[in-house]
Amino acid sequence: MSADGRYVAWLTSGAAGNRLVLYDVTARRPSASLPVAARRVRAFTWTHLPGVGIGVADPTGGENWSLYRVRVDTGEWDVLGPPVGAQTRVVRLSPRQPDSVLVATNGRDSRFHDYDLVSLGTGTRRRLLANTGYAAAYFDDEFALRLVETVDDDGARTWWHGDPAGGRRFLHVPHEDALTARILNFSGDGRIAYAVLPGGDDAVRLVGLHCVVDEPATVVETLLTVRRADIDRILVAPETGRPELARVERFRPRTVALAPGLVPALTALRARLGEEPTVLQRHDDGRLWLVAVHRPEVDERYFGYQPHDDALWPLSAARPDRRPLAISCRPVDIPVRDGRRAVAYLTTPKRAASGSAPAVLLVHGGPWRRSRWDYTERRGWLAALGYTVIEPNFRGSTGFGRGWINAGDRQWGAAMQDDLLDALDWAVRRGVCDPDRVGLVGGSYGGYAALQLATAAERPFRCVVATSPVTDLVAFLEAPPPYWRSAVPMMRRRIGDPSDPAQREALADVSPVHHADRIRCPVLLVHGLNDSRLPAEMTTRMFMALANADRDASMALFPDEGHEIVSAANRVAVADLLADFLARHLPAAGFPPVAAVPSEPADSGPAEASPEADRIPAGSTLKLFHTPRHQRTKADRTIQKVRP
Repeated sequence: MSADGRYVAWLTSGAAGNRLVLYDVTARRPSASLPVAARRVRAFTWTHLPGVGIGVADPTGGENWSLYRVRVDTGEWDVLGPPVGAQTRVVRLSPRQPDSVLVATNGRDSRFHDYDLVSLGTGTRRRLLANTGYAAAYFDDEFALRLVETVDDDGARTWWHGDPAGGRRFLHVPHEDALTARILNFSGDGRIAYAVLPGGDDAVRLVGLHCVVDEPATVVETLLTVRRADIDRILVAPETGRPELARVERFRPRTVALAPGLVPALTALRARLGEEPTVLQRHDDGRLWLVAVHRPEVDERYFGYQPHDDALWPLSAARPDRRPLAISCRPVDIPVRDGRRAVAYLTTPKRAASGSAPAVLLVHGGPWRRSRWDYTERRGWLAALGYTVIEPNFRGSTGFGRGWINAGDRQWGAAMQDDLLDALDWAVRRGVCDPDRVGLVGGSYGGYAALQLATAAERPFRCVVATSPVTDLVAFLEAPPPYWRSAVPMMRRRIGDPSDPAQREALADVSPVHHADRIRCPVLLVHGLNDSRLPAEMTTRMFMALANADRDASMALFPDEGHEIVSAANRVAVADLLADFLARHLPAAGFPPVAAVPSEPADSGPAEASPEADRIPAGSTLKLFHTPRHQRTKADRTIQKVRP
């Protein structure tokens, strides 16, 4: 929503390419659809200058984000940096300095992000902080530096008033709390820092901290406390900076009014929607709210709301032409073998076939994040095809208190995997999935977990799909991207330290690349060649290890993608590959039967498949490889067009 409340803007994609849609709030209709003159644009937001926004784009997928000034009256997209090969992050926009944007850029040194104030009019930069080793820096609405953050060798974090060399420490956060504590905002006068802090092993608190140099960081106000849940979004009062609304989630998201004056409006909005709202933005005078509704069976829907007259109207939907999927998603609280409980999501077709269904164990990435009760493309698509989809928030997942996060320390390939198996066993005991028809699907950490389960678990799996996976933990920890420098102590504390011989051996022992011969089911690997977090070598080495072990594997590489597959054509190609792969190895009710044909003669080594044979969608850059063991079927020649 624009600062003056006149417009709402959103990005769309389609046959005509990416567009920026402008919605006139007064007329309650779209007023313009502008072409996007930036490749792989990922986000747009308004500045506090009338008619001016900013966009960020990642042209190659390597996460070297570029900043654009967008003039909506002319449709111009002007590059504001950074230098080629560097990364820019938008840090803050402020109504008190509407003609500037605060950014962090690692152009001087790829390890450290310096903090620059960029003029939205001229594009000139003024350096506010040259980073000499900070993990982060925090500024107020005047763009005055309030705090900097450092990370200790044990993964602990410390917030400082200015340069740590001066010794003016604000607050020390031990390793055990480091993934829970975070600074959110400052009061208008900068004397209070609003933060999320642990409240014991299973609770978090939203607090106001006294933030004055050389004075103790005492808690002056506790605004909210939640157990086994997280506070993942706040909206603040523009003048005071004090949080007014917060979104919390354990099983399902819930919006909480922290300002008593907003309780009636939030109650009325909830009644009008008949569902739980997420308030994305409030206009400064409170007369207009921008609201989203999330449900697992349909992508996000957006609404405008005027509290003063209780007026509610639809703005748009992420997929306006798509009907809700015929699926049912419910959160469940699953007991695991050490007596703890894991929140998971069980998604099934609404018209499930009689008897237990084939299942997909879907593992989220991170691992320091969580699965949520909302629409995700892969979950919904799989369930609509007839699969039972099980998504456990295994230990190490964030959002359930520090105790659950810390229970995942040094448990890659161990207790974190046990939680996945316990969730699968829980679903089997309840008769919602067939234990002999289970596939493993995951990306990033989830890809690691899927591959490692296939190497270590005693039970049979039908197939594995791993996108951008970690396959070698030692290589992963020894060669992180430069801009992860501040995260390395935390990673080595929580995963393992390869400089210690015993830990190095343990890390290698749970790395899938070293145990490809133990995998007894077909594997599909997907990776973008420009991935800056996990080099595609992780996947190519895994593929070659599977080939050398005479295993059935396919590998899809995308020369113009990074850690995530973003372009529409390439996402369609991945969907087609996944549909084909599952139809052959784990068929469900939503797939037509696929008849096998005799195998083609094996080559002497892995070979690239021809685009004509695999019906690669137009515009996709997919390069597809198979091991000699790969069994070709009719589906390889005519991919079933079943797409998200």
